[in-house]
Amino acid sequence: MLGEWWGGMGCLAALGVSARWNWWRFPAGGLPVLMYHKVGVPPEGSRLKKLWVSVSEFRWQLGYLKRRGYAPITLRQVADKMKEGISLPPNGVVITFDDGYRNNFENALPVLQEFGFPATIFIVVNAVGRDNFWHDPATETRLPMLGWKEIVSLQEAGWDIGSHTLSHPRLTRLSLDEAKKEIVESRRILGEKLGLPPVSFAHPYGDGADHPDIRRLIQEAGYLTACSVHRGKANVSQTPFCLKR
Repeated sequence: MLGEWWGGMGCLAALGVSARWNWWRFPAGGLPVLMYHKVGVPPEGSRLKKLWVSVSEFRWQLGYLKRRGYAPITLRQVADKMKEGISLPPNGVVITFDDGYRNNFENALPVLQEFGFPATIFIVVNAVGRDNFWHDPATETRLPMLGWKEIVSLQEAGWDIGSHTLSHPRLTRLSLDEAKKEIVESRRILGEKLGLPPVSFAHPYGDGADHPDIRRLIQEAGYLTACSVHRGKANVSQTPFCLKR
């Protein structure tokens, strides 16, 4: 399962994070799509520490990709290559962030710029300029989210902006009309705010990624790819609306 990815496994063990981070665990074949949420130090009382990566750990991981010759691309670039019938680079990798936390701008962006790497970030539209209202405060402290100005700055820095719905619901718990609103309206608003509608979508909690009606709604809305939380490498040509990460 590790393939060629992890000749330096002992290094991560030395850092004390080998048990927590699964970003590198991929089977052979396909496109590696890495999933991150929050970059920094978890707040006191957080029970969702597995969704955090420290700045030093993040820098080490990007350095590993650089040393191994991987070339990060965005999901928009992947979609463009799909449309043009161009093969993906054999050393390609996609770096993604879910939700749209301000710490992605403050902590992740500078490190990515050090390496010259772009990323794809999935925005919860109704959380822009607010906080992570969908989390139970008993398990995760309220955290500041990106504002529109910061999102525009990320776009100008070469990041691809995708949708993570309007309000971060479990899509299969909604009616299809409600799910459609989350999928369609989030894309419309992002397009209006950024001048470029998103081509990528990420399922909150991974919910609905295996649901044919949800996939159909995503495709009909105009997205070209959608990310699940299934582990493994993404098969872009066969399952573009259920990409593994």
